[in-house]
Amino acid sequence: MRPAPGPPLTGPAFLLLLILILLLGATGARGGRVEVPRSVTAVLGQDVVLPCRYRAQEQEQVVQVTWLKRGAAGTVPAEVAVLNPQHGEHVQEPFAGRVLRHGHGALEDGAIVLRNAVQGDEGDYECHLITFPMGSFEGRLTLRVLVPPLPILNPGPPLEEGQGRTLAASCTAEGSPVPSVRWESEVRGTNATRRSAHARSASVTSEFFLVPGRSMNGKSLTCVVAHPGLRHEKRITHTLSVAYLSDASVLGHTAEWQEGMEGAALTCLGDGNPPPTYNWTR
Repeated sequence: MRPAPGPPLTGPAFLLLLILILLLGATGARGGRVEVPRSVTAVLGQDVVLPCRYRAQEQEQVVQVTWLKRGAAGTVPAEVAVLNPQHGEHVQEPFAGRVLRHGHGALEDGAIVLRNAVQGDEGDYECHLITFPMGSFEGRLTLRVLVPPLPILNPGPPLEEGQGRTLAASCTAEGSPVPSVRWESEVRGTNATRRSAHARSASVTSEFFLVPGRSMNGKSLTCVVAHPGLRHEKRITHTLSVAYLSDASVLGHTAEWQEGMEGAALTCLGDGNPPPTYNWTR
């Protein structure tokens, strides 16, 4: 009766097996090659595949794949997951529930899926493959997590005709890497941009200034934000409201008016924003 399979090799047992296989393969011919991209990009909250493929030679097979994440300089890489054809997958904290094998069948495809990527997942990862009989091989990649912005547009103070240069609106976007912000407008104006750096992101605030006039009332002002983590640019449109009042005029009186005349009427005309109210006095 065959004994039940044990857990995958990790820790000291994994290192011992690695040394033994390296000794076995030291005198043999060169094995296959590891294919790992230099970098992989993920978007915050989405799943990402970390590829690792081994091009094996004839009569060579991968017996275990171990994924490690490198920390700060001088620290020991942290184990992420171990893939073993007999014992399945073993995932360490804090990746438990978030890492699973990407492919099926032979371990020549040792890719893993990292679910719901967060900024803390950024860094360098190592894919270690133990092959028989050629020994150990590894590949390294860098994971970058993009944080797309959620832009906010804030209108400026109320606009009135006759004012000087006034803030019409400001638009702020924060993300990683830093987003870009620009304006599209039906009116003439100027803008000023400032940036602020944070621990894991950067924010951009762009302010649009104009000299209010009645011709600007009802015109649109659009903040356009671009970022590598966005499939399309984000656009927020603000409709300008400029307060103004035209001189009133009275129409209807003619030289033919006389006492007792019926149907005589006077009309008061005025324009403004908001619309003016009328009050007649004699």
